Amino acid sequence: MALEYEDLWILPFKSQEFNQGPELHQRLAVAQLRLDHETESGEYVWSTVGFGGLHALVFTAHASCTRDQVRAYDRLVRVKDSDWLRSLTGADPSLRHFRIYFDEFGCYDIAAASFEVRSQGE
Repeated sequence: MALEYEDLWILPFKSQEFNQGPELHQRLAVAQLRLDHETESGEYVWSTVGFGGLHALVFTAHASCTRDQVRAYDRLVRVKDSDWLRSLTGADPSLRHFRIYFDEFGCYDIAAASFEVRSQGE
């Protein structure tokens, strides 16, 4: 049975056009996914999806992704009724299971309290 998702953010660019691909930066209870993308002028800039109140993070490479993971293609979703989130020891009830899949890279599953998107120059 397929998982139920809630769309939270749709990438305004295509992950198949990344120049370098997503970069993960993580420290303590914060994680950031940096995403490079081309502007209309042909210049590459970075956007960042940040996660606060980080509790857990799992990366699955493209070759090992499930159909459910690929369903989060180029969009950040909240996985509703997440067994993974319930399985985390001491998981705070305010945590949410976020998921995002990038073409040919793979999928990030993130248990965190919040997310924020920032584009270069903000």
